[in-house]
Amino acid sequence: YGIIFLHHIYYKPATCIIDGVMDTILAAFIASAIGQIDILAYNLRNFDVLAERKRKRDLQKRTGILRNKKHYIHYTLKKSIVHYNSIIRYVLMIESAFSLASVLQFMLSVMVLCLVGIQFLSIENPRSHPMQIAWMAIYLTCMLIEVFILCWFGNELILKSLELRQAAFDGPWLKMDPKTTMFIVIFLERSKRPLRVTAGKIFTLSLNTYTYLINWSYKAFAVM
Repeated sequence: YGIIFLHHIYYKPATCIIDGVMDTILAAFIASAIGQIDILAYNLRNFDVLAERKRKRDLQKRTGILRNKKHYIHYTLKKSIVHYNSIIRYVLMIESAFSLASVLQFMLSVMVLCLVGIQFLSIENPRSHPMQIAWMAIYLTCMLIEVFILCWFGNELILKSLELRQAAFDGPWLKMDPKTTMFIVIFLERSKRPLRVTAGKIFTLSLNTYTYLINWSYKAFAVM
């Protein structure tokens, strides 16, 4: 009995910690992508300043062939485009890794919300079971928050990726040469499509999906 008691003491907290980490790891990866988008937006707004810093560093080092300012501007914009491509690949990698788990979590969340609602209505005298109702309410709240976190970060990813177009447009590209202008125009066209993470290519992680999830749960609960 002592071994079983120690086992229960160990595995229950460990299970809670592991479950919490697994539920938030997708949100953490999406948050890192959002951070990279913020960095890219800053670079696009200030590519002329970054190019000048690069030119001054090369002047101080006196290494290689010193080129004009136009070369450094093109170099900075090319790095920004490479950075954007890396962010796209990173988001696709996140989606491919967590796509199946996310769609299963969404479906299970709908089932759990329905079952909790049915269990709540099955209580004949709610006033005589306050602890049971409290635990059910806490569990239901945790399930809603768990799905909301994923949808909120997914929605932020969409909004931040859409802001890249404005960031590129806010840069001083109108004062530059035609080649630099072409870089920005191509980037503006490519960034029209926002970055997003989907669950099984069915659900897009966004606040709209969270609203639909609540609606589906209520409809399924009403049918049951």
